[in-house]
Amino acid sequence: MMEELPVASILLVDDHPANLVALEAALEPLGQRLVRARSGTEALKRISEEDFAVILLDVQMPELDGYQTARLIKSQERSRHVPLLFLTAIHRDERQMLRGYSQGAVDYLLKPLDPDVLRAKVGVFVDLHQRQEQLRRREARLREQERELLLRQSEANARAILEAMPQAVWASRTDEEEAWCNPAWEKLMGGRVSGAPRASFLEGLHPDERAVVEAGWREALRSGQPWEAQHRMGSEDSWRWYRLRVTPLPCAGHRCRGFLCTATDIDDERRSHLVSQLLSHASVMLSSSLDYHATLTRLAQLVVPRFADWCTVDVLEEDRPGARLTRVAVAHVEGGKAERLLELHRRFPPRQGSPSGVGRVLDSGTPELLLDVPDSLLQRLATDAEHAALLREVGFSSCIHVPMRARERNFGVLTFVIASKRHRYDARDLALAEELGRRAAVAMDNALLYGEAQRAQRAAQEANRLKDEFLATLSHELRTPLTSILGWTQMLLKRDDLDEHGRRRGLAIIERNARVQRQLVEDLLDVSRITSGKLLLNLKEVALREVVEAALESVRPTAEMRGVRLMADLGPLSETVMADPTRLQQVLWNLLTNAIKFTDSGGCVALSAHPRGATVEVVVRDTGKGIPRELLPHVFERFRQGEIGREQGGLGLGLAIVRHLVELHGGSVEVASEGPGLGSTFTVRLPLRPARQEGLPGAEDTVRVPDLAEAKGNLLVSEELVSAVAALLGQAVH
Repeated sequence: MMEELPVASILLVDDHPANLVALEAALEPLGQRLVRARSGTEALKRISEEDFAVILLDVQMPELDGYQTARLIKSQERSRHVPLLFLTAIHRDERQMLRGYSQGAVDYLLKPLDPDVLRAKVGVFVDLHQRQEQLRRREARLREQERELLLRQSEANARAILEAMPQAVWASRTDEEEAWCNPAWEKLMGGRVSGAPRASFLEGLHPDERAVVEAGWREALRSGQPWEAQHRMGSEDSWRWYRLRVTPLPCAGHRCRGFLCTATDIDDERRSHLVSQLLSHASVMLSSSLDYHATLTRLAQLVVPRFADWCTVDVLEEDRPGARLTRVAVAHVEGGKAERLLELHRRFPPRQGSPSGVGRVLDSGTPELLLDVPDSLLQRLATDAEHAALLREVGFSSCIHVPMRARERNFGVLTFVIASKRHRYDARDLALAEELGRRAAVAMDNALLYGEAQRAQRAAQEANRLKDEFLATLSHELRTPLTSILGWTQMLLKRDDLDEHGRRRGLAIIERNARVQRQLVEDLLDVSRITSGKLLLNLKEVALREVVEAALESVRPTAEMRGVRLMADLGPLSETVMADPTRLQQVLWNLLTNAIKFTDSGGCVALSAHPRGATVEVVVRDTGKGIPRELLPHVFERFRQGEIGREQGGLGLGLAIVRHLVELHGGSVEVASEGPGLGSTFTVRLPLRPARQEGLPGAEDTVRVPDLAEAKGNLLVSEELVSAVAALLGQAVH
């Protein structure tokens, strides 16, 4: 029959009755005894009267605050080891939390409290207290049995009692006489009980702890007082933690008759406590920062030496060629060997698809446990003798590789290694390592998602800013020519005193501004046609020289008016291309006009065209204002204008239209500039007309351009912009 767990007492300390009622309501489902205290003084009185499993302590209280009360609680032997949980709704900064932890708190909870979280945290300590209390009661019963055994003074009856006990018992009268043990001790030893009493007693202890236990045993015999401690027992295949208690047998004269030792298995409880503590600290650490490099480094330092002699964290950098693993964290129980681990990674880096443990785990996404690594296996795991020598130097006996995996994605590999051959990992350690890997992956995934969200937010803000700038520019560019047109129209209609020269001048201004207005609207319509897939190209065999010369002649008056020299180097250009001559001339006109606009008087704009293999290059160079280096990657994006571009006016659509028209002709366009004041160079590459093949468009073929909103996703003219244009035109007319 399973022994019933004792009811634990939980002390609730708060100066507000409402808070006490809320705490009781949250903790009532635990089924434990809840004790109230309205002040620090009352809490100290309660603690002096009874033992508590856990204390929930409010920080802000009159007279004695939470920190002072905690210090007094920890100063008393009876309550020194009782877990403290601070509760506060005021002190939320890290300094106050550190102050709470320095007073011995195991946790620092902020109000308002989540009842489920509070119940879970308190439940852990209640369960631990109950099991400790259960162990104390069990040990008390065992001690009572020991006393009864000694009182009876009957060896036969004593043996019968000891053999029936579930605890392992070992007894010896003197060092020279034969020892005795019960069946539970024989089971613990795996059936091997032999040799002298001292040897058979120490045989079941972990080699690293035999000297300590022997010293405690001799001290108990010397002083006549029981000695108790926790140590590992079992065999090399399976070490478990036991609570050892050595009790001297009644003395005969001045000489002890011997001693009796009991061993209680506490391995599961001890491991559960350590695992819970480690996972709790790891979770707090991983969630404390979005810098996953720093948190993974602290995680490696946390598990050494609690869980491993050394630990490494390798992160998969998918944006690098070959998907290389980068070692972002290293920790070793011996500080000097951390550098050797970094050298190991540098000289023998693991990769995806490699035969190393890290490579296999990264490919398969499943953990790998090496219980014991003999020298022969180490040679096979290493790539060469030098690699094996480095592994031996840093220590390599038992190893766990676990993937950091979240949302079906591998982020890297955690490696835990035990260097000593006296201990090795088991299946329970593997489960803990997997959980650490999962939590590390979630933390890393959250950090990456947050970074992506920030970048997306910045991109959206930039797009919104560009839209606002475009609307402001559009308003100005549309309103300016309309104002001139309306002004001169009214003047021509209302004034009869204008002579012929005045009327011609007014009509010329109206015509010039109307052309500017038409060009702005045409640019908007072109962008709309491109993005909606409604732009039609009338492809035919075109002599490139004719198109270039026509574009040069169309911009020559503008160049002369601005005092800019216009030069052309066409050489023996006789090649033909499959193109829409109107659209191709629009490309060249935009580039030339753009160059002239940004070139000061006395400057030069040069156009050259030469064949290059299967393509022909048309280059437009100017000695104008140049382009800042940071703006170069964005020159062909819609509405992108530098400070100089805004000064010169325009909507920022011309170069975007150029790029799309060139790409629709199967070509490419690029820009180069050494910087502001150093001019710029635009290079258009177009494919020469190929030999006619069946199924390809030939002369006089009309091609409908596909929807480029899917192909490029860049030049989008929204309904909002079209509505804005219509509204501005309407305001200007009225």
